[in-house]
Amino acid sequence: MKLLIRLCGLGLMLIGIKVLAGSVILSGYLISSLPVVLCTISGILTLTYARQYRKLGWLLIIFSIIYAIARGKIFITPISLISFALAFFAVSTGYTMLATGKIKLPLLP
Repeated sequence: MKLLIRLCGLGLMLIGIKVLAGSVILSGYLISSLPVVLCTISGILTLTYARQYRKLGWLLIIFSIIYAIARGKIFITPISLISFALAFFAVSTGYTMLATGKIKLPLLP
């Protein structure tokens, strides 16, 4: 039963991420966006392998996202509030189901 709940959680996460990622448009070539790619990869590697420098890893990832938006490599199209709320709910509930194997909804007693 836990395996089925975890698979449903993974599905909810993927659906929520797809809805949120549908409003992001990437532009540019690899050479012009190379600093963004390198900064993001170094942030992910820092988060994965250097546990004592977790804050640095998050800062690198946040810097790369801000740099990409400022340079015009990422365009974010408008999304309705209800779509954003449902996608965020799906991702957060899916993550809880995937991590714990249980269904925990704060709205239900």
